[in-house]
Amino acid sequence: MFGLWFSFKNSKEGALMLPPGPPKWPIFGNLLQLGQLPHRDFAALCEEYGPLVYIQLGNIDAITTNDPDIIREILRQQDDVFASRPRTLAAERLAYGCGDVALAPLGPKWKRLRRICMEHLLTTKRLESFASHRTDEAQHLVKDVWGLAQRGEAINLREVLGAFSMNNVTRMLLGKQYFGAESSGPQEAMEFMHITHELFWLLGLIYLGDYLPIWRWIDPYGCEKRMRQVEKRVDDFHAKIIEEHRKRRELKQGENDDEDDEMDFVDVLLSLPGEDGNKHMDDVEIKALIQVDSNKELHGLRDTSSLQAHSPLIKGYPLPGDFSSLQFFLKVYGRNFVVSFVDSRIVWIHVCIEPS
Repeated sequence: MFGLWFSFKNSKEGALMLPPGPPKWPIFGNLLQLGQLPHRDFAALCEEYGPLVYIQLGNIDAITTNDPDIIREILRQQDDVFASRPRTLAAERLAYGCGDVALAPLGPKWKRLRRICMEHLLTTKRLESFASHRTDEAQHLVKDVWGLAQRGEAINLREVLGAFSMNNVTRMLLGKQYFGAESSGPQEAMEFMHITHELFWLLGLIYLGDYLPIWRWIDPYGCEKRMRQVEKRVDDFHAKIIEEHRKRRELKQGENDDEDDEMDFVDVLLSLPGEDGNKHMDDVEIKALIQVDSNKELHGLRDTSSLQAHSPLIKGYPLPGDFSSLQFFLKVYGRNFVVSFVDSRIVWIHVCIEPS
């Protein structure tokens, strides 16, 4: 089952050719027919009314489908028509007016932002330039785990590996380490994590005010107030990061600073030209790109990387015969030797590392 719904502008011509659908309530439309699992409700509607169903969500016209051929046409043949995401209140407030590459409508601005990401931020050379950071974080990880083991404390692999993954990302994006003994400080780290979680919660919230304008006048749960508060905190945090990078760049101007490898994503964005012949990118564009990159990377890496690294450790743990090989490896190469993903000289280590 694949459910898909999208907004489209209703017109007199379109109203005469709408797909079949369930009867609607005044004002609410079909909102009252959806429960806590709307994808199942959409599937039931498709079973009852056909492969393409018209529904009205408050003042938003939408369709849903479970037909593979229609889905293929939507995602492939007419991708440019359906690519843009709806402009929700959360996206407007928390994504700088839908100004980031994830939420911007398909058009010249989105293509420009995507080109910046692909040609300047996510290149192979740029990602390989952070190899030394990843090595440092791996050494910090080993030291932290060793310290916990020496003190006889329990080791939460999800927590330590999640912090390891997030430190790699924050150093790559913002040039800062937010977890561990050498972090930027617990207060700044907590602020960073709190606003990140708040952003994801609010951006994923199904807010009735997007479908019923009258709901925004009432706002009984204070969602809009919360959005305004998070909007200011996020903007202040990004402004602080940008200002710190600008000051650091000014200090380095008098030095022989030809090492492009030391530039994080914010440094790269500050060095790029802006639109219409401007010398530098606009701060709002930089903030939007910082936000979408950091939020997507952190949200994915904290859950997936730690679990992927956790899996081979669990698989290798119950095999007592393999530990003798690992002990022999440590004797030969020393405890300070760092194993990379391309190191396959020891079969046991190669088997443990390859899945992650």
